[in-house]
Amino acid sequence: MNKIQKWDEVNGNTTPEEKMTAFLESATDSYAILQLRRGEDTRDEQFMSYSYLQRNGKEPDIDHYEVVYAAALPAYRNQTQLLEGLYEKFNIDHPSDFRGHSLSVSDIVALRVNGVVSSHYVDSFGFKELPEFIKPENYLKAAEMSMEDDYGMLDGIINNGPRDEKRSVLEQLKEKAAETPAPLPAKKDERELV
Repeated sequence: MNKIQKWDEVNGNTTPEEKMTAFLESATDSYAILQLRRGEDTRDEQFMSYSYLQRNGKEPDIDHYEVVYAAALPAYRNQTQLLEGLYEKFNIDHPSDFRGHSLSVSDIVALRVNGVVSSHYVDSFGFKELPEFIKPENYLKAAEMSMEDDYGMLDGIINNGPRDEKRSVLEQLKEKAAETPAPLPAKKDERELV
């Protein structure tokens, strides 16, 4: 009989950033459970409905969340049933390697289906889709900003050295013109005038 392996054992990921990377780069359809980091900056967002956040001028911020679980998507008929099934699973029948709290209001369920990522806020009743929550091209921005020497180099490669400043062609021409004096107009020979 084949040994059943946990997501972390298969992918070797342990940190929330590595779990996010595994989720976004998964070869198969997958899901991730994101929960708010504990701290002063997230205390007033914990377990709050989406309408509460909006009344207070807030939106869910990916920098306030961490991935607590990621796995391949189970078979499903439609997205609503899938989300409800995941809600039930993470409240009644937790996976043995799940280390977060039961799925609650303010948590996010992210789905990656055919390479397209969607994010769903667990609300008081049902889920609220957040189209701008995860932007795959920027998912490592927070991690990279904490380690990058040059914030202009947020490109997915951590600490890849100082950025070369590129100047516009107009700036280069002006600089070149300032370095070399313009040639004087040639004097016409007086004999040509006669």
